Order: sequence, then structure tokens, then C-alpha cells
Amino acid sequence: MLLTALSPIPLSYATFGRPHTMLFAWLMWSTVLALRAARAGSRALWAAAGAALGLAIFVHPTAPLYAGTAFVVALIYARQPLRELVRQAWPGAVTLLVTFVPYWVSTLHVLGDRYGVGTARVGQRTFDGLPVWRDAIEYVAPGPHAVNYFTVLAAIGLVALTLARRWRLILFCAVTVAVPVVFFSVVPANGDSALFFDRYMIPVTPAFLVLVVAGAAALARFAGPLRAPVLLLLVAGLVGIQLRDDVGRRNQTRGIQLDAVTSAAARASTDAVLFGSTGGTGPIFEAFDYGHPPNILDHYVALRDGIPLVDDDACSRVAPFLLGPQAPRHGLWLFYAYTPVSAFSGFPGVTIARPTPNYFVVRSNAALPPRQLVELGRRLRLAWRASHPQDARVNELLIADRDALRNPRDCPAYPVKDELGDPDISPHWPPVKGPQ
Repeated sequence: MLLTALSPIPLSYATFGRPHTMLFAWLMWSTVLALRAARAGSRALWAAAGAALGLAIFVHPTAPLYAGTAFVVALIYARQPLRELVRQAWPGAVTLLVTFVPYWVSTLHVLGDRYGVGTARVGQRTFDGLPVWRDAIEYVAPGPHAVNYFTVLAAIGLVALTLARRWRLILFCAVTVAVPVVFFSVVPANGDSALFFDRYMIPVTPAFLVLVVAGAAALARFAGPLRAPVLLLLVAGLVGIQLRDDVGRRNQTRGIQLDAVTSAAARASTDAVLFGSTGGTGPIFEAFDYGHPPNILDHYVALRDGIPLVDDDACSRVAPFLLGPQAPRHGLWLFYAYTPVSAFSGFPGVTIARPTPNYFVVRSNAALPPRQLVELGRRLRLAWRASHPQDARVNELLIADRDALRNPRDCPAYPVKDELGDPDISPHWPPVKGPQ
């Protein structure tokens, strides 16, 4: 449990702006429930476990891969004869299918577009061009090489469990670890989302660490009466390796300097409404949320400071603000540059704070009605794009503001992106280049 809690990849996603940590927790508790069902032979527990695993699809679209695996390995782990196991576990299979199949079928075409599943595979499946299995080792076993303390102990643990004839436990760990590796190696898919990310190995981390601890325990037995201290020493060494990576991650996250921009926004938040943030990405901010980093900064600041938020990256989000109460308010905008730049020099009607060289916190000098605030924000973003052309995502905000200002009662429909009914999916990605 300690090694799982400190494992670098799962820990890094605890501060990542995506739901992988929630998926990890959901799958782990659901797997515990399935293992309890396997031990107790209870139909009610099997039904509950199947439902819990099936509902994981509402956390993340990749959940069925891990949920199905967890259900299968729980069946493998059970000790009952096959016929008895079937009589006990069939309610779990039913609830698993009932909970995830309807949503999966209704969204399959959208997931196919995102992950390119079923299309002819083009190019490599990993960022570095290495085989999926090689990257998988790096993700679950911290170390500079494939052969490291974790992989050696896992191999020893596999041998020890084989000698002890712990076949069910071996299959449980082996199948859990192997399924995502095989899936991302052989299933035809294309696109960035179909690449093998480190997060796809998070749910298998505990199963791999079971083998690691089994190896450490096997080595400790040779110490005789000192077995317990030796085991503690081995585990402490593994913890030290993990902490080395964890501390580096913490320092990288601190480099984003969220406290500084949050404090600056709080000081400027009196009678203000916060609009969508934007900025150029970079390696530091990508540690917080790969793919759309500064665009979630507004949500973070709004949650921390309690500032009303108009996340105007879609017309349908800014239109209610334009059509709502017309009381004048101050406007607040956040911009991030991963390399310090000059922007808004001489821009009229605003006050600009620079809590760090990377952040711009812009506040309107006057309280303005909604339409004038949106128009001011549009001019600010045009000035930002001129000084920071690397920020392609600023076009999302420009498109949304343009459409809403033209006719807030008739926002353009975005059928491809809106099919999931998810208000947090941007309708303007990939960004449109050129004047908006």
C-alpha cells in the first residue's frame, strides 16, 4: 500500500487536470469488491462489483479495458469449481454489461473518432518510438533502465510465487499488467489519444507492486531471524527511489507558481467577473495538465478565490452572460507565457499586474456592462495573440466572443464535439488559425 501511494506516475496525476486519479480510485475499490465477492461466493457482492466496475466508464472512456480485466481476474482468483463459480458470478456479469454497454454503444462513434480505434495503424504507438512493453516497464518501475530494482524484485517475486504454486495470484498480477500493454500494442488505432501514455499503466501499478513485494519478501527469508528488518530495509530503499521522483515532480509543479497568480487574482477580484484564461504551453505547465494547460487556470483560480467565472471558450457559455443582468462589473483576465514576453504595452482602460514574469493579471479600470466587457476581452486577446503567436488556443476564445457578440441568442451548433453532451469539451479544437 505504501509503495502504491508513493508510486511516481499515479502520484503525479493527483495534481493533473484530468480524471485519471479518480478512475484509479474507482477501479481499485471496485476490484476490492470483486475480490471479496470471489472469496465469499456471494451473488449480491458479485452484482455490486459488476455494477461498480461498469459504472467506471462514466469516469473515463478507457475504463472498460480495466474494468473488464478486473472482473476477469477476480474470476481467476476465485477458488470455487467452475460450475459453482458461474452460478455465483453471473449476476456480476449482468450488472457489468447493463451499466456500461448502453453508454458505450451510444458514444462509440465519438470514441472512435477520438482514439481512431478500428482504423489502420499509422506510425508509432509511443512518443519515443520504443515498443509499448518497454515504455510500460518504465512507467511502473521507476529507474533509468528496464533492468532496475523494481523489475529485478518483480522477477524474483514471480519465481517465488511459482515455487509456492500461487497460480491464481500469479495469473491475477500477470493478466492485469499484460492487458493494457497488449491492447495498445496490437489494437488498430490512430491519433495522439491512441498513443501509449504513462497514465494508461496507473491501474495496473498495484498488481505489479505485489510481485515486487513478493520478491522482497523472498529475499528477506534468507536473512533468517533478521527477515523483518531486511524486508523493511528493502522496502525503504524502494520508497527512497520513488521519493526521488516524487520530490522532482513536486518541484516542477511548484514552478508553475499557482499561488502567486491566485493571490494576484484575489487582490483584483473585488466586484469582478473572471473570463477564460489562455497562454502558451510549456514543459512546466504541461506537468500540471498536458494538452490544454493555461486554459484550465481560470477554473483553478475561480475555485480558490471564489470569483464568478465566465469561461468564454464557446458561444453557448458567454451568451448567458451577455443576455443576463446588465449591472456593470469589472472584468478580470489571466494570461500565461512560458517564456517572459512583453504584452499590452500602453493598452488603455486596464490595470496590469505581473505576479511573476510569466503571468499577466489584467483588470478593467472601469465597471462595464457585459457586452463592453466581452468586447474589451476580445481586444485584449487580439493584442495577446500579436505579442504571443505561439498561443494557438487563444483563437477558441476569439471565435466564441465573436459569435456571441454577433447574436447571443443564436449560437452556432458544433455537432461533432457536442455529441457527448459534455459542456467541458471545447468546440473549437483544433484551433482555427488566422484572423477571428
